[in-house]
Amino acid sequence: MADVLMVPASRTHGRDTEVEHLVGLASLGLEGRGGSLVVEGSPGIGKSALLETALDQLDGHRVLRVNGRRPESGLPLSGLHGLLLPVLHHRGTLPPEHDRLLDDALRRGRYAEDDRLALSVAVLALVTALARGRPLVCVVDDAQWVDPDSLSLLSFAAHRLGGVGAAILFASREAAPGELAGLPRLRLAPLPEETLHQVLEETDPDLDPAVRSELARRAHGNPLAARCYAAALSAGQRTGAEPLPRMLPLPAEIMDAHAETLDFLPEDVTRLLLLAALEPGVAVPVLTAERDGAYDPVEALDRAERAGLLRVEAERVEFVDPMMGEVVCRRATSAQLTRAHLEMARLLDGRGPRYRVLWHRAAATGGPDEELGHALTSAVSAGEPGLTAQEASVLLERAAELTSKPSRRANRLAEASYQAWAAGQYSRSTILIKQAAPYVPMARIRGLPDMVDGYRAVGEEDSVQGCDQLMSAAREIAGHNPRQARSLLLRAADAASLAGDLDRFAAAARQALALDLDDPQHDSGLAYLEGSMLAFQGDYAAAIEPLRRSVALVERDDEPFGLIHSIVASLRLGDIVGARRQTARAIARAGVRGTVSMVPKALSYAVYGEFLHGSLATAAEHAALGLRLAGETGQRNCAAHHLAALAMLAALRGAAEECAVRAADVTEHTDSRPLGLPRALTEWALAYLDLTRGRMREAATRLEELARSEPCQGHRTIRLLSVPHYVEAAAHLGETERAEAALAGYERWANATQGPNELALAARCRALLCDGETAREYFEEALRLHRRGGGGGIEEARTRMAYGTLLRRSRLPSAARPHLRAAVEAFTRLEVPLLLQQAREQLRATGEALDAGDPAPTAGLTPQQEQIARLVAEGATNREIAQRLYISPRTVEHHLRNIFRQLQIRSRVELARLVSGR
Repeated sequence: MADVLMVPASRTHGRDTEVEHLVGLASLGLEGRGGSLVVEGSPGIGKSALLETALDQLDGHRVLRVNGRRPESGLPLSGLHGLLLPVLHHRGTLPPEHDRLLDDALRRGRYAEDDRLALSVAVLALVTALARGRPLVCVVDDAQWVDPDSLSLLSFAAHRLGGVGAAILFASREAAPGELAGLPRLRLAPLPEETLHQVLEETDPDLDPAVRSELARRAHGNPLAARCYAAALSAGQRTGAEPLPRMLPLPAEIMDAHAETLDFLPEDVTRLLLLAALEPGVAVPVLTAERDGAYDPVEALDRAERAGLLRVEAERVEFVDPMMGEVVCRRATSAQLTRAHLEMARLLDGRGPRYRVLWHRAAATGGPDEELGHALTSAVSAGEPGLTAQEASVLLERAAELTSKPSRRANRLAEASYQAWAAGQYSRSTILIKQAAPYVPMARIRGLPDMVDGYRAVGEEDSVQGCDQLMSAAREIAGHNPRQARSLLLRAADAASLAGDLDRFAAAARQALALDLDDPQHDSGLAYLEGSMLAFQGDYAAAIEPLRRSVALVERDDEPFGLIHSIVASLRLGDIVGARRQTARAIARAGVRGTVSMVPKALSYAVYGEFLHGSLATAAEHAALGLRLAGETGQRNCAAHHLAALAMLAALRGAAEECAVRAADVTEHTDSRPLGLPRALTEWALAYLDLTRGRMREAATRLEELARSEPCQGHRTIRLLSVPHYVEAAAHLGETERAEAALAGYERWANATQGPNELALAARCRALLCDGETAREYFEEALRLHRRGGGGGIEEARTRMAYGTLLRRSRLPSAARPHLRAAVEAFTRLEVPLLLQQAREQLRATGEALDAGDPAPTAGLTPQQEQIARLVAEGATNREIAQRLYISPRTVEHHLRNIFRQLQIRSRVELARLVSGR
């Protein structure tokens, strides 16, 4: 085993691919080959930990190591001496001339220029001799501090290791010394926030999860900085009860590394860097605007660019290394920071957003300032152009610090918490609401804190509890702030719908409709609540007008939350085209406003229209993106909704194993939570899978149980949407009376909305319950309506397959073939192999010969197994595949074992060759 110290696993989180690469390079020595690599990265990014972890995985290797030291960087050959010191007694195996040269150079620290080549060859000869007995790995860490002579000699050897069982690994800061030019390089990128969160979870398990996430966000992907931040926190800050410092201390290693550059910069460049650090992404015209003083900002910016400190992209100025900006701020004195904030406020005045001017003025203010705090709050309320939810949260947090009144502080912190949640910064949201808690009893208005707490319950745990909290908060503030009460009740109704508790939905809707609002007939949110309540009660005809009014009113608005309701209203109206349009608008507006947390909610509803009547590929993209964003923004209940959608998509494709895995994930989450909507969608998915596999009794039983489910166990909307599939199963079983009863409600909805796709499914159901010429007439009507609705979806293909099957059984094969051919083409395009197989069997039964073609190398695999096989062929690791497909690495391993067994192969290499056809 390599003689190195054990490194905690946390230090190499997120570097599995890099470790594997280094281990593979070092392992070439076992095959009598060699290689070299320069690992580059900023200070604290994890270069040393990466090398040590890789070395720890080697077996039977001889390891030589030297760490560059700044005091020795001017001592010629000190680095080579440190590396070879443990093996200098092996010099006797070299030719006498090489032995003499090495001995003389290392003792005296110098050599004649004429001997440079001979000495380089001697070093290579020693490396070769050392590698004969067992593989050799030479590690040169902190290469930027190793003397140039040593690096030059080692670089010579590193370029010539092709037939030598040795590897030479260098680790250096970002700009590796010139002596290493031409060697292969591996640059360590900053770690994702999620990975830094895992690092801190292991190194600082006592940190509040929200604090841990906030530190990960601030660390710019640097694990050393993240651990240093955690170590600097007080006990109250570690729990989130006390606010985190605006600037946290950086480790000396990072400060010193950047100080080497900053210490030698002219004063004008240093001043410009501080301004750029205080206003990330500042526009070039702002930063270079003329000002009183002796320095030229244009020249200063040019020098900073040429020094590799700043870069300009799209007329915006950014630091090449974000940590440099952090160091610049920490090196400045409080007086310098105050002057810089005031200068930036002056530069932005008239050239940039007003809220940024106010922010810099507030940052330069030391004590309470009620007037400035009010100005910040007003800027957020006015919704200035360009102001994102994240920036609004920061402004409100600062406004809270500027007030000495507890009630104002509570309200501003609570609103800051909500804006942070809307921006997808769940950790900041939690920290801010904790800070507001001590002031809430003294505040007259408790709506905002209760709203954030209630919405967090909706997103994370108990949506019914969250609904009750939001309704309670709305009652408290309805008298003096009915607009805010309206917003709370809209969110309460959403919570009730997610739970499947439609009585609570109606209660929230009635409470909202009773509010004393100006011109309630022109409020899209109230119209949405009224229409949805009537639809849930089965009065579809009465629901149409308010739902249409809600959609029409939203057309004049661009608020993401209203657009999300417009998606749902469009779906209830059977308007798939409108739902798609509103989805695009909602996502676009959420992006502009920075309300990231709204996107997964929008996608969770948009996916219905896609998998019912549109594209399965688009639905899968919506669900996968929604699942990822829901996880990143702390919305576990919304994530469950997306998991249920993925289960439905797997069922549509006939992927039984994937559907079962997704369904189990949803069940695990919903067992202890009232989440009727994802639970019902999952049951529908399992029933649909039974239906396509010919298990009609199981499908009918599942859907009957879903129709009888209690509140919070099912959902009326899913019961309605699943009726065509229940009718299909019941008709096959001969249970026509039950099918007729279920179809009656669906037909009332379809006739009220006049949605062509809904009417088409109703006609198909009627066809399945009839026979002879009547059935054919209903099928023709269904196909006409499908075409009017846009056509091309999976349900039209299923209608064609059912019609073709009826015609074939009626001994009309020539009439059946066009419909069955169209179904085969559609199922092929939609990639639903189980339905494709059924359609091909029906088409073959008409007497049409089908060209089977050459079977694919992965024939017989499920769609998810095929996807995993393709990713393996592309070189993805199990962890990367798990992240791409939103499953666990253990599930990937399970699939791979089944793939290997089915394809009769034994390795990933064989699988890659099979998939690529080599």
